[in-house]
Amino acid sequence: MLLSLFLFILTLALLYLSSHSLIAHLVKTFYRLTHSHETAVNLIFFLLLPGVSLHEFSHILTAELLQVPTGHLSLKPHFRDNQLMLGSAQIAQTDPFRLTLIGSAPFLTGTLALYLILRLGLNLNLANLTLTNFLPQILSSIQQLSLLPLLGIFYLLFSISNTMFSSPSDLQAAGLPIILLLIILGTFKLANLTIPSPVLTSFTNLFFLLATIFTLILILNLLLLLPLKLINR
Repeated sequence: MLLSLFLFILTLALLYLSSHSLIAHLVKTFYRLTHSHETAVNLIFFLLLPGVSLHEFSHILTAELLQVPTGHLSLKPHFRDNQLMLGSAQIAQTDPFRLTLIGSAPFLTGTLALYLILRLGLNLNLANLTLTNFLPQILSSIQQLSLLPLLGIFYLLFSISNTMFSSPSDLQAAGLPIILLLIILGTFKLANLTIPSPVLTSFTNLFFLLATIFTLILILNLLLLLPLKLINR
């Protein structure tokens, strides 16, 4: 289980870093093309609009379900603390537990959306992907689709994955359950308690599945990022 948890945390961190780098290079590229910072930011916003919408509505819907008052929902790019924000949702102050659930909602809904797109759109059997069949399965799935649906799938993967944690606070909220899990595992270890085998197996499979999803998205981000870095040089 520790190996699968490590892979999950590693791929999550790399996806976060690649996402911020990719958006920064896209802004720079659009600025070089338009010579307008405002136009470059607006282009990024419209490019990522499906993911931005899912992100902000996840905050609002989770808050409403947890009976936490909500305020203004904005789907408009702006800067806060010198950081580009593509949207915002006003949530009232609440207890740490509900605040964590609300903060991690875009990560959870985004991850679920990525899984459904990969599983149903590309017809990938994510649970059975290994190092040996990784590339053949992906190529086989891609070859079964025509160009337009394939572009639509890649666009949704790009948009959703790069807006799951658009601010450090979102990443921190998504990381709190992981920290809690590590504390629980440490407590069991110190107390010489045995975690039931079915529970260990379930968590191991879950973390391997998440690591697989994030690895696929990370590859897509890198394929987009490397040419942009060369252009911006």
